[in-house]
Amino acid sequence: MSDILNDAPESHRDLLRKTLTATLTTIDAEGRPRSRAVWYFIDSDGQLKGSTYSDLQQYKDLRRDPNCTLLIIDFSYPFRTLEVRATAELTADPDSSTVRKLADKYGVDASRAPVSENRFTVTYHPRRLVASQDWPKEVLFGIGPDK
Repeated sequence: MSDILNDAPESHRDLLRKTLTATLTTIDAEGRPRSRAVWYFIDSDGQLKGSTYSDLQQYKDLRRDPNCTLLIIDFSYPFRTLEVRATAELTADPDSSTVRKLADKYGVDASRAPVSENRFTVTYHPRRLVASQDWPKEVLFGIGPDK
């Protein structure tokens, strides 16, 4: 099992450690992408993790097709991103220990998260990490020899 901080480019490791909201994209039953804002953290085992409920669509999508993408955006410079193309593993979290870890990272009162048999930990096993640092002005504004 690899540690995502060792696999990620050094220039973008801070995005994994920061308290940011990522966009999780899953594939629905008809093969279309579906995106949702999620929280994430790096667990003590070096794995990138999140949480979900079994009644949420993201859980149903990941159960059927574990291929997903987690896009982490640096909100201080939104063209700096880390795309985590991953296979998701869902494991039961009936005591909500994953939720408590997320609450600690994001400064939320963990006691407000109900303990539930329907709670699952999502472990993102990266297949590929894509770091983007900058978009050239030509792409953003159409500046170039043909304009």
